[in-house]
Amino acid sequence: MKFLKTIGKFFAGLLVLLGITIFIMSYFGTYAVNNFHVLEKDINDYTLKSISEKGEMDIEQFREYCRQNSSDENCKILNQNPITEQIKKEINDFVYYGNVMRIIGFIIFLLGFLLFALCSGFLNGLRQTSLISLIGSLFSYFYYKYMIMGALNSFLPPEILGMVNNWAIASINQIVKFVAVLIVIFLILTIVLYVLKHKKKIEGRTNGS
Repeated sequence: MKFLKTIGKFFAGLLVLLGITIFIMSYFGTYAVNNFHVLEKDINDYTLKSISEKGEMDIEQFREYCRQNSSDENCKILNQNPITEQIKKEINDFVYYGNVMRIIGFIIFLLGFLLFALCSGFLNGLRQTSLISLIGSLFSYFYYKYMIMGALNSFLPPEILGMVNNWAIASINQIVKFVAVLIVIFLILTIVLYVLKHKKKIEGRTNGS
């Protein structure tokens, strides 16, 4: 029976860790979608700069040219950039899947907690769930704060990085703040539950004596 409980706790920990990771990831996706206007502006600015340079005009001159020649093919691209339109379509499709991810993450997290509660009792299960969630949130904090931008800087060409940099930074800053709130919540909850456990042990020894 003890062996089965140990196995149950192991899988419960995996479920909680997986659930909190998917939950946080879904929020990152939401922030990325909400910040699309930042990416759209930078792509349009980059396109505007590229076209104006080819036409040997500065940006303001090209904008003035487009006001007077809206039927020009380059001006049409500027008004309805095919790159941003395609990205917008992909992002709109993600909104649905992002919401589904959040629900799935929550369900997996809840299953992990229930398995912990089954193996260790409600309070101990809640404490173990909170501790694992704290560890998972700390890992996510460092991952989003340091590793994503490092990966983008390493793998993306400078031209692409220049277009996505502001969008990525805005989304990362928001998810880091969100994860920091989770860390504080789980840290406080873990400490409170450990104090309650210790208090119960002392009361049990007092009553036993």
